[in-house]
Amino acid sequence: MKRAQRGFTLVEVMIAIALMAVLAVMAWRGLDSVSRANDLLEDRTERVARLLRALDQFERDVALRTTTELPVPAGASPNTSTSANAPAVPLLPVAMQARQPNGAPFVVEIVRTAPAAPGQWQRVQWWVRGGVLYRAAGPVSAVFPLQAPQPADRVAVLDGVATFQLRAWEPGLGWRRLPGVAPARAPATGVELLLAVSSGNDAAARSFRRVLAF
Repeated sequence: MKRAQRGFTLVEVMIAIALMAVLAVMAWRGLDSVSRANDLLEDRTERVARLLRALDQFERDVALRTTTELPVPAGASPNTSTSANAPAVPLLPVAMQARQPNGAPFVVEIVRTAPAAPGQWQRVQWWVRGGVLYRAAGPVSAVFPLQAPQPADRVAVLDGVATFQLRAWEPGLGWRRLPGVAPARAPATGVELLLAVSSGNDAAARSFRRVLAF
């Protein structure tokens, strides 16, 4: 006499399906959390990489600034002002300017040599507008005065920028924020670039600084 084979009841099948559904939801949530964390890490890594590229490019522009090749303009330097008791001394090198006209963004301009065109130069400008750090390089030329960069020359270097500041180290007095209004007693021996950048959904911006010696 054959023994009858016993199968699963409907209740047992439903319980098994429910357990599998719970496990599937738990696994999906775990994978989703890992995926979100990975995306956040990749985003922060890319932001840091863009920030480092911006700092490196600014440092390269400063390192390539002109020296004896640039003719000294007549009159006082635009980085200083004169007074009766203190003669005007250029705080920044002749090839660098820091200015902020009324209602306009703070601009750092550097006259640098063109690495791909020996014996020629170009004007490079850095500024922030709408939380974006821009860099614009003018046309290369061997004749002064050099042409200023055009709006079409600008390149967005970094977004989420809350602060873009430049300070110069004046011997005997310390750091001076640019653009300065008081006359300098001695030329600066270096500059400090300060950037405050927001990282994704973080509430507070993080500050980064790069000190460049002349």
